Amino acid sequence: MQGIVEQWVGIEAAFAAGADAALVEAVDVFRLSLARFQESGLFRIYRTIPFLHMAERNFGPQLFQEVPEVELTLGFAAVFRAYLVSGEQEKARAVAAEIWGNLARLLVISADKQRNLAALYLRLFAAIVASIVLILLPSLWFLRRSLARSMAREEEGKFFSRSYMLAQDAERTRISRELHDAVVQEMWRLMLETERIGDTDDKSEREKLSGKVVPMMAGLIQKTRDICIGLVPPDFRHRELPDALRQLCLDFGKKTGVDCRAEIDGDVKLESFALEERLQVYRIAQEALANIAKHAGANEAIVTMRSGRDGTVYVGINDDGKGFAPPLDSKGRMKADSDKSRLGIVSMRERAAILGGSLKIESEPGEGTLVRLEIPTKEASGGSAAD
Repeated sequence: MQGIVEQWVGIEAAFAAGADAALVEAVDVFRLSLARFQESGLFRIYRTIPFLHMAERNFGPQLFQEVPEVELTLGFAAVFRAYLVSGEQEKARAVAAEIWGNLARLLVISADKQRNLAALYLRLFAAIVASIVLILLPSLWFLRRSLARSMAREEEGKFFSRSYMLAQDAERTRISRELHDAVVQEMWRLMLETERIGDTDDKSEREKLSGKVVPMMAGLIQKTRDICIGLVPPDFRHRELPDALRQLCLDFGKKTGVDCRAEIDGDVKLESFALEERLQVYRIAQEALANIAKHAGANEAIVTMRSGRDGTVYVGINDDGKGFAPPLDSKGRMKADSDKSRLGIVSMRERAAILGGSLKIESEPGEGTLVRLEIPTKEASGGSAAD
């Protein structure tokens, strides 16, 4: 629009100077520029704007009013040209004044509309930015939360891996010590007694020594067998888990002198348990009893198993020993900074996680210990555990 106004300023200057020869051609160029402006997108945007209702609400209908000044200016320019050709200077001068007035109004309208349009698009841009922020903030929060969970799982995995390796080392140490104390020492004594048999010529002495060697060998075989039984899991293809737990209690009582018994409800639902899952339950009970033998100083231990109304399976290992203050967090889980003396608890917790269940330990000094395992089954997945 500014260029059209400058064209008319040049025409008026030439008209005032009396240079009529080139005025008609200049007016034709001016009219052509006005016609092109009227057909341009810049002129149409004054009447057709995106988000019409929003713009009308914020700026009023004046933003979209028609612009008759362009049509009027085109008409006046045609009349001005005709007066120039006919030589009617006074009439041409009057029409020129009308043209200049219309162009002045067009400049004001153009400035107002451009300013209003700029404000409209600024508001639209702000609305778009606000929408993007509202969309991105929950996504960024969810991403941050997922990343934090992933990092926590990674740290927990590292702790489990470290604990597993330490537990393996501890188990190897235990087996080595048990073999040394229970087997190697007996074999050493057996070797000494056997050498004494070979060194004596007295028949009655040899018979006496032989009588001592035979029970020593039988005891050695039994101790070796006990160690093997503790290492080899029960065959659950031919033996049910409740029977295996009862035998575990029986063997534990014979070995330690602790009154150990199993109290297992007859309606325990184990149909959905795979062989591997039954083994994990057995190992948790075995580890809990091993901890009782090593640390509790208990006179009695009870292994219980029952089903809740929703099918959740509950396993408890309880003793009346001296108890302890377990290094657990508020959810009853083993803390990551626990030392090697608590690796048995970590092992039980890992096995409970494999089962998709939870392990809690309730104990206080002088009050005994309860190891509580809860295993949701397929039947319990849709309800809450009954306690």
